[in-house]
Amino acid sequence: MIPFLFILFLFIAIVLNHLYLWKPRDMSLFYNGNNPLWFAHRGASKTAPENTISAYTQAVKSGMPALEIDVIRALDGVVLCSHNFDLERKTDYDGYIDELPYARIEDANTALSWNSKREGLPKLEDVLKIVPKHVRLNIEIKSRSFHDVSLVRDVIKLIKGKNFINRTIISSFNPLVLWYVKWINPHVWTGFLYKNLDYFFLINVIHPDCLHTTAELVSENLVRFAKQHGFALNIWTVNTKPAIDWLVDLKVDGIITDQVEFLPN
Repeated sequence: MIPFLFILFLFIAIVLNHLYLWKPRDMSLFYNGNNPLWFAHRGASKTAPENTISAYTQAVKSGMPALEIDVIRALDGVVLCSHNFDLERKTDYDGYIDELPYARIEDANTALSWNSKREGLPKLEDVLKIVPKHVRLNIEIKSRSFHDVSLVRDVIKLIKGKNFINRTIISSFNPLVLWYVKWINPHVWTGFLYKNLDYFFLINVIHPDCLHTTAELVSENLVRFAKQHGFALNIWTVNTKPAIDWLVDLKVDGIITDQVEFLPN
C-alpha cells in the first residue's frame, strides 16, 4: 500500500508541476527592443506572390523586422513554404504537396495569378539562406490532422543548422505540434495559434511562449493576462491602420500584417 501511495503522490505532484508551476521562456532576445515587432504575413504578399523568395525579399527591403512563413512537408521530407496543402489554389499544378515528392512539384508556378511572373515553391532551407541576421522569423507549421507532427524535426533541424534558434518562433494551431517541439528542443520558442477560446486551457499542457490570437479576440483583459503570466502576445492578421494603432496603444508584443507599407519609419 505504501509504495502505491508514494507513486500516486509522485504522479500527482508531477502533473501539478507540469500544469501550474511553469513559466514561458523570456523572449527579450527575440523582440530585441521592438515594441511592437512587425511581422510581414507570408512576406510582402501585396506586391509579390505570397510565401515566395520575392515576397520575403521585398518585405525585408521595405524594413520589416520579421517574417511570417507557412511551411508544409513534401512526401519525401523537403520542407516547402506554402499556406495551402492543395496545389490548384495558387499554382498551375494539381494534387497535394504532402502527397507528392518535391521532384514532382518543383516546377509548379506559385505566381499563377501574377500575370507574367513565374516563381516556384521555395524550400525553407533556401529561404533561411537569404534572410538577414537582424530579421526574426515566425514559422507556422501546417498540419492536416491532429497527430501529424512529421514536420517538427525537419524544421528544428533546419533552424538549428542555420543558427536561427534564437531568431525563430515556431507556431501552429495544432497543440500536439507545439508540445512535440518542446519535447525535442525546449529552447525553441513556440506560439499557440488560436481563433476561439475552446482550446485555450491547453496552454498549461503545451507550454507556449507566445499567444498568437486573431485581432477579434484581443481585449485589455487578454493583454493583462499575457503580461501577468509572461506570455508574448502576437496578433494576426491586422490590416487596418486604426486596428494597428489600437494594438500599439495596448502594447502588444507583435503585429502580423499584410500591409507592410504601414510600418513606421
